[in-house]
Amino acid sequence: LEANKFKQQNELMFLETSALTGENVEEAFVQCARKILNKIESGELDPERMGSGIQYGDAALRQLRSPRRAQAPSAQECGC
Repeated sequence: LEANKFKQQNELMFLETSALTGENVEEAFVQCARKILNKIESGELDPERMGSGIQYGDAALRQLRSPRRAQAPSAQECGC
């Protein structure tokens, strides 16, 4: 009850979690991530602005990568 009152007075998120059972641990992360994303999309937070508390990660790491496969050259590509 005290935690809920504090949460409301300070406009915070509150979710009880358990390190022992793992209960609500993922949900706490998901709720935080959604709230941040919503603020970015609404323009309330700007990751490009220094001091916003949010920044994008390395662009090279954000790209989806396809698995590297060794491909044999086709007969048309072969210089034989």
